[in-house]
Amino acid sequence: MPEYVDSASARRRDPFAPLLHNPLAAMLRQHLSTDRATHAVPTAGAPLPVTTYADGRARINLGTGNYLGLAGDPRVIEAAEAALHRYGTSASGSRVLNGTSALHLALEEELADHYGTEAAVLTSSGVNANLALLSAACGPDDVLLVDAHVHASLHAAAAASRGTVVRWRHNDLGSLEARLAALDPRAGGIVVVDGVYSMTGELAPLAGIVALCERYGVRLVVDEAHGLGVLGATGRGAAEQVGVLDRVDAVTVALSKSLASVGGAVLTSRAVADGIRAGAMPYVFSAANDPASVAAALTALRILRAEPERLLRLQHNGELLRRELAAAGADPVPGRGAVLAVPTGSEDVTAAAWRASFDAGVYTNAVAYPAVPRGKGVLRLTVMATHTDEQLREAAQVVAAAVRATRDGDRELAFA
Repeated sequence: MPEYVDSASARRRDPFAPLLHNPLAAMLRQHLSTDRATHAVPTAGAPLPVTTYADGRARINLGTGNYLGLAGDPRVIEAAEAALHRYGTSASGSRVLNGTSALHLALEEELADHYGTEAAVLTSSGVNANLALLSAACGPDDVLLVDAHVHASLHAAAAASRGTVVRWRHNDLGSLEARLAALDPRAGGIVVVDGVYSMTGELAPLAGIVALCERYGVRLVVDEAHGLGVLGATGRGAAEQVGVLDRVDAVTVALSKSLASVGGAVLTSRAVADGIRAGAMPYVFSAANDPASVAAALTALRILRAEPERLLRLQHNGELLRRELAAAGADPVPGRGAVLAVPTGSEDVTAAAWRASFDAGVYTNAVAYPAVPRGKGVLRLTVMATHTDEQLREAAQVVAAAVRATRDGDRELAFA
């Protein structure tokens, strides 16, 4: 790549400077150069309860979104293979041009039926589901009231809207009500939350949020990326768990977790869905989901609906791991579902705890700023329905020992 040079002025700033001098990028390079990488660790196999990594070693995998264990299910693989042979490798066009197949329509219909909504709109990712919905909503005098800890894609999607973005303190109903009370009576409003917060496993206080939305006449959008296939009697997420799903205006989901694929969807009314299809950039100007991924998600959804015991097993596993971690002295952040977060603190301690767990045979996710506030790092653990009790008990002991060692300042021991 050529060096950035401006012959007219040596004082011109390099617009790539934020990319070239990003301190987080420097940290990642340092991790790689010292063979202590905590991110983008390559695997050599499917994300199973015990996964083989590029170093040839098998580890208990507590760091994947394959919540129902379907990414390696033969039925899902067979469906993807069949779609590949029938439809080819790519839709090769936008949904509004040539990119719609019978598979796309079937998945949208069955997702809408599962959620009890009038329509579903498929997108190429969960990120794009949020962007498609929120970027196309709101006029310039409207307001999006966004929980401060929502997924980065929701912050970006709200910023892409013509409305004004107002943040409120995480899971603080008083903070939300104060901002709702301050709204111009003529302004439209959308409250935006995660059903399950992806880095900590906390649930949004949806019963209270719904009541406030109804009191102040604003709409509610809930991202259920980590609730689909995990919470509720039928796996529809946190809103189903607390009995308010029918009072939510739009739900967004990711297909890359419980549905063992890639992509996203917006579940909402037919009129809103039509508006997304007519004018949302991620739908109109993006190539349609590839046929194999659509077939995989459709088959996984059918398995979720036909095998409720898989959902019950996942819920059992989440509670078991929480109990085992607490008993071992590594209490996770209070939450519910498949995501558990064990507090570690500073970035160096988080990295050391991650390495100690990894070297002892357990893969986790090291989470630090900006995914969480500075100094509030966690080891993020995620369970699958296909983990055994024995695997989870063993993993809890390994993680707890790693966290204790690093909390006590014995980082040399943790890295040994």
